[in-house]
Amino acid sequence: MTPAFTRVDGGAGRVVEDVHALRVAAHAADTPHLPRPCLTDFEGSLAVGPPATEVEEWAVYDGGECVACARLEFPQEENTATATAAVFVVHPAWRGRGWGGRLAAFVRRHAAARHCSRVLLAADTADPAAPAHRFGDRIGARMVAVLHHLRLDVAQAPRPEPLRGPLRLRFWGSAVPGDLVAEAARLEAVLSADAPTGGLDREPQAAAVSRIRDFERMRAARGRRAYQCGVVDGGTGRMAAWTGLSMTRTNPDNALQAVTVVDPAYRGAGLGRLVKAHNLAACRAAEPRLTHVDTWNAQENAHMLRINTEFGYRRVGARQMWLMSAPVPAGRG
Repeated sequence: MTPAFTRVDGGAGRVVEDVHALRVAAHAADTPHLPRPCLTDFEGSLAVGPPATEVEEWAVYDGGECVACARLEFPQEENTATATAAVFVVHPAWRGRGWGGRLAAFVRRHAAARHCSRVLLAADTADPAAPAHRFGDRIGARMVAVLHHLRLDVAQAPRPEPLRGPLRLRFWGSAVPGDLVAEAARLEAVLSADAPTGGLDREPQAAAVSRIRDFERMRAARGRRAYQCGVVDGGTGRMAAWTGLSMTRTNPDNALQAVTVVDPAYRGAGLGRLVKAHNLAACRAAEPRLTHVDTWNAQENAHMLRINTEFGYRRVGARQMWLMSAPVPAGRG
């Protein structure tokens, strides 16, 4: 049995439809607690990737059947030695036949050919003891981080409280206003530097307005809409806090909690909770079918886990991160 690995390109076509159908089947079998896969989101992700990242989507066929798929992300600026398999899925009907091992071997070889010595894989589940997580051991990967999947019933969220002093709220949609984009880039770099990495050694992201704009282009291509709020110090013009929510076309009842960051100089005053409450209230006013919000926090991030628990989030699952080696051939490292 020789698998056929097919590169998935953007635009309509059978391969795109096959991979989306595979993802839908895997979602139903493995992660029905997560938002449903969105076709518009998937098609857009093939056209425009994340900032400073090259993306390859691969489908695996046995005859005429799409049996597995993988989405590989190759960083172009920092952490260039580590590729990420953001999606790594075998169709539920084809499991137990060695396809996962074949896909892992392909990912290793392909990453090594791209001068990446490591591959990071993610697995979501409502049950940390699920077989999908034990698969990491069988392919020689080691678990390096655990993220708690938290969900908020928006009806249980705290009410927004007024700001004090020179601080003012600013609301916007999917694009950061021009007068705040440099501040957003600065806070994004702060978040990258502060984020716990578990057992994975990662370089923080530098502040760059271009990355903010590139991310916005990616979100637009994927058909997503965002609701964002910042707390601005009227005396200095600095953005003291920033948060955002993102929604897909397929899931009007669900929002994903995106960035939430507070400038270190303004921490300790509850601005993270405050800005999240105001932004959620604005999102609910615009999205009457919204019922819940999902977010993920690193197991080591006790501070953010406590804040989100106090906000009303409850744990509903986990995301485990696995790292496997991809030895680069001699003379190519």
